[in-house]
Amino acid sequence: MTPSSPSGAGRPGEGPDPRRSRGAAAIDEHVDHADGGPEVDRFHPRPPNRFSRVGSVEDISLHEISDPRHWHLVTYGLSELHSKQSRDKDLSGWGFELTFRVLDEETPRWAVDFLASLAGYVWSSRHPFAEGHNLDLSGPIRLGGDSHLTAAMIVEDPVLGSLAGPFGMVQFLQVVGLTAGELELCRAWNTDGVRELLARDDPLLVTRLDRPAIDDDPRWVDEIQRRTREEGSSLSELRVATLRVYRRIRRGHVVEMGVGAASALGPALRRELVAPGAVFSVVGDEHDVRFVVDEAGWSWSGYALEVGVPLDALEGLAAFFDGSSGWGRLPDWPGLRFHVVK
Repeated sequence: MTPSSPSGAGRPGEGPDPRRSRGAAAIDEHVDHADGGPEVDRFHPRPPNRFSRVGSVEDISLHEISDPRHWHLVTYGLSELHSKQSRDKDLSGWGFELTFRVLDEETPRWAVDFLASLAGYVWSSRHPFAEGHNLDLSGPIRLGGDSHLTAAMIVEDPVLGSLAGPFGMVQFLQVVGLTAGELELCRAWNTDGVRELLARDDPLLVTRLDRPAIDDDPRWVDEIQRRTREEGSSLSELRVATLRVYRRIRRGHVVEMGVGAASALGPALRRELVAPGAVFSVVGDEHDVRFVVDEAGWSWSGYALEVGVPLDALEGLAAFFDGSSGWGRLPDWPGLRFHVVK
């Protein structure tokens, strides 16, 4: 990031002008039309040299919206801005840009940093975001703050939708701040249900750092309990920033994650691994772990670990992931250990 401010957000109004590129010009026109005029500020995190290389984004624009009052941030650079380089002729780059709507009294440079870091995750992990994804941020959404919003979900931006750009389709995916309780609702129920309840009070899903949690709102408690019971969970993967798989000499391989992720994994395994062939994945920044209902065993590719889980061994595995820290191993998987850290 350009080191010009304490937030690290980069300098507004300096650096390359992405509107000289066809891809960025198309995004400008689309966003400016939806938001009622040009941006009031623009920041320039470090740009990627090529589409296929690790980087963040070229630009993040900020529009100031008056009704309701909030800031609307949009990234430039997860889609292709200058030329067609990806192999998918239908999608532009990763096929999306990130957006964020936030209420703040001043220019939210922290939000610029936040979006840039999420974009950096996509480039470094090669895991794109999609509608319905949810994230445990492992701390307040505003770094160094005390907000009770410590997670986020990904939805389609309710105004921007999608754009047929010069190098393929671009979907605008909005990041929406969540509380820890709302994150658990996304996992135990589904992200669409949580989005629907939030949108009843705020159709634009503006992130307000001090808003009350929906699972504490007496208007929704009965409905949440009923729909969670009736509809169940649609979660098929868990994104875990703390996930790590490594080898210890003479002790085999270790799967390591934080207690927050572990507390979600146990219930998810019980819920999803119910029949032969059922799959549940844990996706980390560098490694993936895939649990499959199959004969006991495991294999490691150097990037992904696949664990075969017999149905009669499922409860023993799931019980280890109860949110407590510690080490564990099970006889069905010799040479594989699990480590939950605080």
